[in-house]
Amino acid sequence: MVDPIIYSTRTKMAFQQITIERIEDLSDAVRDANLEPTQLSTAPLSGSLAFGELDGIICSSGSLNGRVALRGPLSCDMVSLGAGLRLMPGCWQWLSEAETGGVGVFNAADEHDALYAPGSLYAVVALTEERLEEEAAKHGLVLDKKILGGSRVHSRKFPQCIQQAFAHRFDLIHAGRPVGSEAIRDLLSAFIDHLGRPPIDHNPRPNRNQYIRIIHRARNYIHDHLSEPISLDAIVAATYTSRRTLYRAFAEILDDTPQTYVRRLRLHRIRQDLASHAEKACTITIIANQWGISELGRLAGWYRELFGERPSETLANAHGLSGNDSERPLPHTNLAKDA
Repeated sequence: MVDPIIYSTRTKMAFQQITIERIEDLSDAVRDANLEPTQLSTAPLSGSLAFGELDGIICSSGSLNGRVALRGPLSCDMVSLGAGLRLMPGCWQWLSEAETGGVGVFNAADEHDALYAPGSLYAVVALTEERLEEEAAKHGLVLDKKILGGSRVHSRKFPQCIQQAFAHRFDLIHAGRPVGSEAIRDLLSAFIDHLGRPPIDHNPRPNRNQYIRIIHRARNYIHDHLSEPISLDAIVAATYTSRRTLYRAFAEILDDTPQTYVRRLRLHRIRQDLASHAEKACTITIIANQWGISELGRLAGWYRELFGERPSETLANAHGLSGNDSERPLPHTNLAKDA
């Protein structure tokens, strides 16, 4: 489900907005599509187009005040996923009535043939087939040509809450309000969750050797990057697998999760540094931050759970302080009390 939209005046505008002044402007109603637009009403045509891009994912949207027809491929080399966020009566897609919330799939080079009534709002994301399958795998889902079923309008529409949330967000964009690039990621995620399915497990019994290979790659990557920010997606990419399989491998081999494993290693590095005479001039805060843990209150709880003592106690034992002294900085240093 799409989270409630929070508008902030500090949000950076991620979309380029173009005012529609003549019918020719709609040849790029989807970016670089070079469509064939036809004006079907005598009233002046108005509205706007908006375009954004995030890591190779292209987003296009149109707010149309006029009756127009658009025909032609949306992309020659990408899959396009589109949604009618607000479609007025009299909208058609491939000579079938189109309704608000409808979701369409357009394979590369396939013909798009639509008619829009005044007041319509649409949004489209376009990306390569390979990238679409990669993004679906991050959700633990399959979204390939077989699942998509070719260029068509799917029988299931977006749930009303999803449709309304994105209609509100893209209305803000067309009103010139600053909306960040997360709108592109969120829209793609909504398409994937709506259209994808879980992978079929033809071998339900765990393949232990496969899991061992995944854990071997994951541990190598984690150890090499432990002092740097480590995202779950980075571990997934390093192990050539999906999030779901990564979690299964960690559960099967290490009885752990990837995030907890990373935190456990960092706690050990923190303990080693606290006990090292070479680190006696460093504060607990500095050492914790060096290993990617900035929340000292949570650090104390994690540390005590794993080692049975607080970081300040480890520090005191390493430098020969009494229990009372461990609550104070070392003389001539700036060793902070553990949170």
